[in-house]
Amino acid sequence: MPLSVFFAGVLCLATVIALTTLVTRTAEPGPGQGAEAPAQGTDEPEPERDPGAGQERDEEPGTPDPDQRSSEEGTSQAPGHTVPEVPPGSYDGTSTWLRDFRVECETAYTDTTITDGMGASQTAPSGSEFHIYRLHVTNEGDVPDLFDTFGTTATTTDGREFTHDEEAEFTVAWDYLWDEINPGETVTTYVVLTAPEGTRFAEVRIAGEAVLEPVT
Repeated sequence: MPLSVFFAGVLCLATVIALTTLVTRTAEPGPGQGAEAPAQGTDEPEPERDPGAGQERDEEPGTPDPDQRSSEEGTSQAPGHTVPEVPPGSYDGTSTWLRDFRVECETAYTDTTITDGMGASQTAPSGSEFHIYRLHVTNEGDVPDLFDTFGTTATTTDGREFTHDEEAEFTVAWDYLWDEINPGETVTTYVVLTAPEGTRFAEVRIAGEAVLEPVT
């Protein structure tokens, strides 16, 4: 065989081997090139959402709702506006003036029965009681004058008004209702009111004019 033919055959064989190797390398995936990625959202599960994401945080346990706080605050009484407790004894030793008469309350108390100590008595209706004010009345004027309790009223701590019980007063003070009091003379008499049990009076107006106020 001629030498030129031999070299030509070897060259052809080398060319075929080189082409085969090149085709094989081209078909193989290169680094970082795998199979085509699946379409987004087809098979991949979505990440789990945080239930609280995008929402305001709940208030701390024990923190009242703002509307509830406003309602509660609106129902409570502001400082300085509370109604003081006024037991009948708050009137002991208080005094006032009615024209020329100086009126002093010796004692005040409640009872369900009153008597003049000589057989006359009266009982308050069921659920009620008598508010009894024992008064010392002095005529500081220059002429005899009549002291009359007619028109006496009393105002409760919750704003109600009661008028005196003339029939009950007659039971305990009948001997002073029509007699004039001489200048400088002091007599003892009573103002009586009938009211539901537990009633408290914030003021008493003798004859509707002279104000007796309790000591609180």
